[in-house]
Amino acid sequence: MLKLNLPLIILNPTAGDGLAINRWSIFQQKLNQKQIKYTLKKTEYKRHATQISSDAIKEGIDKIAVFGGDGTLNEVLQGIMGNDIIKNPNLKLIFLPGGSSCDFEKKFEDPKKLIDRFLTEDYRLIDIFKVRCQNTQGDLISRYIINNSTIGVISLANEKFNSVTGFIKWIKQKSVDLSAVLCGIQAIINFSPIKCNISIDSNKLGNIELSNIFIFKTSHFGGNMHYGIKPIQNDGKLSVVTIKSGSKLYLLSLISDFFTGNILKRDTVEHYYCTSIKIESDDFTIIETDGENIGTLPAKYSVIPRALKIIV
Repeated sequence: MLKLNLPLIILNPTAGDGLAINRWSIFQQKLNQKQIKYTLKKTEYKRHATQISSDAIKEGIDKIAVFGGDGTLNEVLQGIMGNDIIKNPNLKLIFLPGGSSCDFEKKFEDPKKLIDRFLTEDYRLIDIFKVRCQNTQGDLISRYIINNSTIGVISLANEKFNSVTGFIKWIKQKSVDLSAVLCGIQAIINFSPIKCNISIDSNKLGNIELSNIFIFKTSHFGGNMHYGIKPIQNDGKLSVVTIKSGSKLYLLSLISDFFTGNILKRDTVEHYYCTSIKIESDDFTIIETDGENIGTLPAKYSVIPRALKIIV
């Protein structure tokens, strides 16, 4: 039984390929020094954070802290959302970055120190969004998203990034950026463009051939790659970026543009703002959301304005 008067900390000890547990040990000492009381729950398997957070909502917990990465934060989001609203309207979510890239943290220019996040009631009200698509078994599913979703070569790279082993895993622990580049190169070598029909709000783009589609509320992804813009977190809008198909050499040349934030300057790249986007294709194409590959096309995205109270 959780203690209702204490914030719940959900710790993912495997975040950052195991780096989180060492970071937690250091932070735990600071909590103890400040005599901050809390309840701790450790995740033990994939999507365990969803179950923990869902149970916490049922027990009346109104403050949940997530110590992990973007994937752990996404799992918690699935547990606290229902029918496009937060199950407990009084809930405040605290993010404590402990993963590899922690792109969510980069949304905000002036984040508080981690300890101070426990000592304040000030929060930001931010948008989230969701996607309806098919899982790999062909069943219709819905997933809530807090950062970023990709379809195409980047989602293929993400699949490789999440399953690295051996030397590449060691590189990932030392440099997220370098491991992301290596996985990106592997994905480009094996990738074929996708033919799809896209509707952005009421604007139909028609049948086009693309290398990748990005739908996002967070500028950064995969470490220090970014779009060179800063989405407003409570404007009720999604950012959509499409990259036209091109040669493998061309796709390789785009990697540096993501690290410099110049990708939107390419004449093969289009940027849109919208409240919804629908994507259809006969090609088998992976959909990635907040670092996890969840399903395939067709897909429909929609924004949920000012849905989440977050302390960062």
